[in-house]
Amino acid sequence: MPEIFGLDPETDEPTSWNIDISSPEINHLRVRYGNIPDEEFSQVISSAVNILSKCPNPSLESARRTGLAIGKIQSGKTLSFTALVGLAATNGYGIIIVLAGTKDALMNQTYDRLRKDLGINHPQNISRIYIQDNPRISISEGVTSALDSGRCVLFVVLKHANHITGVADLIKTLPRRPVLIIDDEGDEASLNNYFKKGGRSATYRSIINLRESIRNNAYVAYTATPQANLLLKSIDGLKPDFCELIEPGEGYCGGSEFFGERSDNYIRDINDVDENTADEGQIPPSLENALAIFFVTAAIRHMRADLQRHSMLIHMSVRKEAHRKMSESVSGKIRSWKDTFKLRQADPSRQTLIELFKRVYDVDISKTSFNSGTWESIEPRLIRELNSCELHMVNSLPQGIQIAESTFQLENNIVIGGNILGRGLTIQELTVSYMARRAKGNTNADTMEQRARWFGYKRDYLDLCLIFIPARVRSDFEGLLEHEDDFWESLRRNISQNIPLDRWPRMLILNSLLGINPTRSSVASYKRFRPNDWEIQRTSINVHSVVEDNKKVIDEFFRKHKATRENFGSTSHTVIRDCSISEVIFLLRNINSDNTDWDNSYITEYIERLHLQLDNGNPVLGTMDIFLMANGEWRDRKTTDGKIDELFQGSNPNYDGDRYLEPNRAKLQIHLVQCMSQDDMPLNKTTALAFYVPNEGKFNLSFVVRGD
Repeated sequence: MPEIFGLDPETDEPTSWNIDISSPEINHLRVRYGNIPDEEFSQVISSAVNILSKCPNPSLESARRTGLAIGKIQSGKTLSFTALVGLAATNGYGIIIVLAGTKDALMNQTYDRLRKDLGINHPQNISRIYIQDNPRISISEGVTSALDSGRCVLFVVLKHANHITGVADLIKTLPRRPVLIIDDEGDEASLNNYFKKGGRSATYRSIINLRESIRNNAYVAYTATPQANLLLKSIDGLKPDFCELIEPGEGYCGGSEFFGERSDNYIRDINDVDENTADEGQIPPSLENALAIFFVTAAIRHMRADLQRHSMLIHMSVRKEAHRKMSESVSGKIRSWKDTFKLRQADPSRQTLIELFKRVYDVDISKTSFNSGTWESIEPRLIRELNSCELHMVNSLPQGIQIAESTFQLENNIVIGGNILGRGLTIQELTVSYMARRAKGNTNADTMEQRARWFGYKRDYLDLCLIFIPARVRSDFEGLLEHEDDFWESLRRNISQNIPLDRWPRMLILNSLLGINPTRSSVASYKRFRPNDWEIQRTSINVHSVVEDNKKVIDEFFRKHKATRENFGSTSHTVIRDCSISEVIFLLRNINSDNTDWDNSYITEYIERLHLQLDNGNPVLGTMDIFLMANGEWRDRKTTDGKIDELFQGSNPNYDGDRYLEPNRAKLQIHLVQCMSQDDMPLNKTTALAFYVPNEGKFNLSFVVRGD
């Protein structure tokens, strides 16, 4: 791994700078994660370098950049921003602020991990990083001393307005330094919940105020569900300027693994839970099966390698009292099973229990596990697995725990809780998941994806993983699989083509029949995008030079493709038949339609998506016809306030009309228009575009786009 990354700037901006990766913190991180292959670790560092390179040069007096780092659920985003902290500390950022979740459990988890991963407070070394959690102005003197000694100050902060404001007040008392703000789960509480009302929600306002008080700062939001961030209004204060994809490493198991072609290996339906089941602490048969599977798979894992962690998640209700009752019921069930195992071999109760474990082994495990052992080897180990199990109720009740403050001390651990289990929390070695909840009405894609705590690096024991969910939730995740794959492919394509982030078409596939929206309507505006037979440019271009340049592009394109004139009744047009999609997109990107109602980014993205989408192995849209209407003659069209009243020539006995040409074929029409006033006086000339796909289901990809 080289010691210096000499980064070639993508632009001529003076913010370009070299980034030194020879850092004690990075070296310590490498040792901590020695199990990660060199190539994967290098990719983590390279990705962090890419992010830091897009942040302002810390030597500048004043600068500001807003970034978005996108990973996948449970794929290693924390490792990425830990590397970013280490690099920023080495390369001139004097103050780093990590907004570490909305719950104490998540903040403590992040704080402890940063200290360990970066070698802070190491007993044998004095760290170059001075760390404080939820700092207040009262520690100003100590922080100033740390800065004056050349150290980097790291603040880990709960994502609440008063804590963020406290940090802002503290920074005002400190020597001026460039600041990097890392927002973990940056799609959650940080965004403005009051944008529709014209106001600012408290946490959002505190972040904006914090940034406004710092002359040189970068803000990087980390998330696995960036729908809200990418759909933000273009004037939003946290709208990202740049984006980095954090690709998962080898061995990552996500939606395509669990909900793809082999989903039956992992998914089991819950059909015996109603609203009262969790509230009353009932254990339905499906949960009893899940518990039995958990202990059988524990036996198999510990036969493969002793003393491994082995975990189960139970999420049935948001109500804390329901968590308490369910914890008592599960604890009682395990005690009962242990007592039953102590009975004599021929006891009917013991035989019935053995039959339960044997049935789940035969039906749910042995057929898909690559090395499940024999039942005869598993049965004697079950009592040991039951004895080595601990329950953790995760909520704010007095008898509950904060998962970040708890270390799993036994091999087998069952975690029971509510919404805190649905975001940002890592459950070590999660194998069996039981999630019986779903919103009654519409739900949001980002919320659903965050609940998939079973995603992660599980290749070593993937054959033992099982997920219990209702059929409706399974359908949701299967629908989201297309959404996620399409979304990531679009992000990769835009990045590889060096398209500026503000020009990315925010186009998400979401099947409206599933009742899934992209994100909360309280933080982002969006609308459904469906081609309504024709997409038409109605606004004229009033800059003569732009129209002339467009005319040259069009003429050259039609010459290059050897277009032919074709007669359509009494009217003739110049046509390029079966033009490749890449050439269509090239043409659209070279015709200037700025400052009109023609949204070229969405049209080109839509065409490209149709081309990438397969129908029986073939692109949904393989080619298109391009028409130069009236063979490139300027046709008179009346306009009102710069808008063309009617672009299309109508029908007559000898011509079907522009709108109705070959209705079963996809096409792009190019019109040359002489704009006329309402009293027939000539105005400006303009080029105008019209795009059509047949009104067929295969062309409707249920897109959601930003609603500026």
